[in-house]
Amino acid sequence: MSRKKSNFSLGSLLTGAAIGAGVAAYIAMKYSKDPYNTLSQKRRNRSLDLTLYQARKNEKISLGQLHRLVIFSDMHKGVGNQADSFRQCRRTYLAALDHYQQNGFTLVVLGDAEELWEEQITEVIQHNRDVLQSEARFYPNRYIRITGNHDNSWEDADLVREHLDEFFPGIETKRAVVLEYTSNAKVTSGEILLAHGHQGTLDSDFFDFVPPAILPLYRDFQNLTNFGRTTPSQDVCLRSLQDNQMYRWVSCQAKLILIAGHTHRPIWSSMSHLEQLVARLNALLSLAPEEQPDDYAQQVAALADEIQEREAKYPPCHDTIKTRPSYFNTGCCIFEDEDITGIEIQDGRIRLIKWGPQQKQIVRTPLEEAPLAEIFARL
Repeated sequence: MSRKKSNFSLGSLLTGAAIGAGVAAYIAMKYSKDPYNTLSQKRRNRSLDLTLYQARKNEKISLGQLHRLVIFSDMHKGVGNQADSFRQCRRTYLAALDHYQQNGFTLVVLGDAEELWEEQITEVIQHNRDVLQSEARFYPNRYIRITGNHDNSWEDADLVREHLDEFFPGIETKRAVVLEYTSNAKVTSGEILLAHGHQGTLDSDFFDFVPPAILPLYRDFQNLTNFGRTTPSQDVCLRSLQDNQMYRWVSCQAKLILIAGHTHRPIWSSMSHLEQLVARLNALLSLAPEEQPDDYAQQVAALADEIQEREAKYPPCHDTIKTRPSYFNTGCCIFEDEDITGIEIQDGRIRLIKWGPQQKQIVRTPLEEAPLAEIFARL
């Protein structure tokens, strides 16, 4: 029997490739005109939609006027070597924990608490026993642990029992938590979603279906090649893009605030620190002469210098105008100057805070503050 002749030819291959490239270019151009409709934004939306749905299915935490929470993320506790970014902030973090434990706060660890991509779990635990013991003082009634991408091994119940039960007996880690804030009126009430913020990234989607036994091999491959690695902490443009995507998602939700980490950049009311500084300078410059404070010139000069320094150190990239105060980011606990940042919720108010060394002491500095009811009224 004669074989059927193949219709394959180099010409048809090139034609098909050209058509495919043209379609891909058209789709990319179409989506690039509408940032809310890009493929990466849609992936982010689907993942955050699912995260919110699952968190709502679990028991919501009622957040009353007298509740006190502090939220820290991205410690990336390592093993004390040169790759351990937490080592210079260890003293600051422990001092902050002492303050919050003594003042009745609930500690929320918002993901990437340990660096389990680059280090072995047993070595990380052994090196950070003092830090884990300090956190354990909040457990069980005042401690919430949410997983991130660098510590998603804690989503494995067996690993949690093996390594964390010593400090937090019977703990169940969470992927996200919903806080339900109730004020005097519906317009000033709403929900707060606590999630690490890696949801919808390539790593997050990949790990959703890769068998757990394969993950260490994939991480080793990433460490060697840097392939498929999303590192907003090291890339200012990627950091801004991911902050923008999280803002776009939550800005379309009704009466919802998102508090995340992951990008390592503190965000207050959807604005970065640089944007807050610029807003303050513009407010000063708009004052009429009779409204200007006595040290007006000094304030303007100081803000201008701080803006210039901040812009040089953390250049803005892809940042956009954001009109809804719905997105907040804790920042991180691994700044090179030994500072750490976090978010407090206390007595119906939300606050962005910084801890760091000043004159040989560890000092808490409030950076921004507002009533939750006021923020929800604007959503």
